[in-house]
Amino acid sequence: MFPWQDTLQLMVRGVIAAYGQPMFWLVVVLIAYQYRQVQKGQKRMFGIETFSVSQQVIIAVSLGSAGGIVGGFLLMVVGVDINQLGFSYIWPVAILLMAINMRYLCFAYAGGLVALSKALFGWPNVDVPQVLMLVAILHITESILIVMSGRFGSMPAIVRRKDGQMVGAFNLQNFWPLPLLVMSAMAVPDANVPSSVINMPDWWPLLPVALAPEGHKWMYSMIPVVAALGYTDLAIASSPQGRRRRSGLYLGAYSIILLTLALLSVHYHWLQLIAALASPLGHELLVQLDSKRELEGIPRYVPPPQGVMILDTVIDSPAYKAGLKPGDILLNLHGITVDAPSQLADALTLVPAVFVLELMRNGRIMQRKVGLAKGLILGVILVPSGNEIQYIELVEDKIWIVEWFKRKVGKDKQ
Repeated sequence: MFPWQDTLQLMVRGVIAAYGQPMFWLVVVLIAYQYRQVQKGQKRMFGIETFSVSQQVIIAVSLGSAGGIVGGFLLMVVGVDINQLGFSYIWPVAILLMAINMRYLCFAYAGGLVALSKALFGWPNVDVPQVLMLVAILHITESILIVMSGRFGSMPAIVRRKDGQMVGAFNLQNFWPLPLLVMSAMAVPDANVPSSVINMPDWWPLLPVALAPEGHKWMYSMIPVVAALGYTDLAIASSPQGRRRRSGLYLGAYSIILLTLALLSVHYHWLQLIAALASPLGHELLVQLDSKRELEGIPRYVPPPQGVMILDTVIDSPAYKAGLKPGDILLNLHGITVDAPSQLADALTLVPAVFVLELMRNGRIMQRKVGLAKGLILGVILVPSGNEIQYIELVEDKIWIVEWFKRKVGKDKQ
């Protein structure tokens, strides 16, 4: 029987031990810096800040720690051995891909290319199923973290679409420190195997290592590793939560397919080439199809026929405390109709300190009591009206190898 309880306890202790490593806190500082940069960009666009950096960091550390337990547990269950992963090859490839496009800084691409080289040419000296299993488990962990993040890390933005229309959107950015325990296999003489080891069942590991030398047994030690995961996306036709749920579901499905191919390729060697191709190509197909659906869908955050729509609320503002949410349509304040941003500003000068506003949420009319702060500030960011100066310009994310091929064919025809 698999020692589930002992393994989980080991993972939890490993995560707690990671808190004492300088590398873990360096990653946390870098994550805080990233969120601070996002906050500065929001200040430039709207003149206000809708989130707290410290709150984002605390949530990131909490979720990342949970992800580290899940990821480390899965790595141990399947038997991923750090000695067979070839990080000395994967990281240089990842850095080269990053020079082409920042989003290619992903093990699905770098690990897939290294595994593909091994499957085709027998070089470098890596284990293809092990590399692809690492890619699959990291993406399973990421898919779980994406869904768990919900509204956290959702920054309002104004986007100019290719047709010139200004729409409200959410820039989804999450970064998580990931404290992991990764196994390292070593052959030890039978007489030197300590009695305090965790005994594993006969079917373990799912990814087998080579036969141990005569008179020796394989023993696995646990090595703490601090990694980081990141997720960046844009919600235009969907709510932030809906966008994350869909992205997490698709990424999880991709990861499970890749994990299955990696496991099968242990027994069917010819599958290693297919699995290696599936890693980068499957990930790129996922990104392109998901982005196309979002960018070409009907924008969610645009001015309604009646009332004014909220894009987001400022943290701890009267609107935030009253429970107003993105997508809510304000209809009137204290009986004063508002159909334009200017009318909302005028109404705020006429309402009492405590008043009732009427809004529409998902087709339902409801009311909220609001206590207005000093300075007549409600604390809402409205969807763009079309004359904004600060905005994000959407550009087509082209696949570089496809564009290179098109240019090459075009030259040959001339």
